[in-house]
Amino acid sequence: MYPSIPPHTTAKRTPRALFFLSVLAIFTFELLAQVQILHAQTPEPEALGSSYSESQAQGIDRMIMCPVCPAETIDQAQVEISFQMRAVVREMLVEGKDRDEILEFFVDRYGKDILAAPPKTGFNLVAWLAPIGGVGAALVAVALILRSMSRQRPVLATARPIQDAGLIPYLQLVDRHLNMTRGDTSSELSSPVESRGTYAPNQAEKDENG
Repeated sequence: MYPSIPPHTTAKRTPRALFFLSVLAIFTFELLAQVQILHAQTPEPEALGSSYSESQAQGIDRMIMCPVCPAETIDQAQVEISFQMRAVVREMLVEGKDRDEILEFFVDRYGKDILAAPPKTGFNLVAWLAPIGGVGAALVAVALILRSMSRQRPVLATARPIQDAGLIPYLQLVDRHLNMTRGDTSSELSSPVESRGTYAPNQAEKDENG
């Protein structure tokens, strides 16, 4: 027959095992906590080379159009591709890329239409200067038209006397004719008897002798 184990021996071993397990759990928890603290205090390798501000990233976001949202930049659009493109902008800033390099990256993949405003170089410079040149040309044209109109008025005023100078003989002839007509009319009014065909005696004798 096997000897029986007294009950009090098992009871003594159980609290001792629980004590060691508790100490081991506490030690493990503290070790994990210290590791997490050290990991949080250690900067990530990609962030060691450069840093950026969120305002800088948002400024670049406003320069890039959303490929699927018309008339919206990735800063305004609320779609998945815009979120991804904004993440790419920030990753490139962390890598030390500047604004021009980031914009060139997106232009190479989507074309120049991805930019909110065309670059001020090459043919795109014409797109920037064309509206300004058009307004300037319109102002110059209006100024020339007004200047031409102001010059034409005195020319017309001085040209008329030169044209009338050739009509002076005809006007003088008309004036003489009018004066003669007025003289005949005044003589008829002053001598009503003669205007009716009745001659004075002296005039009749002159006519007979003649």
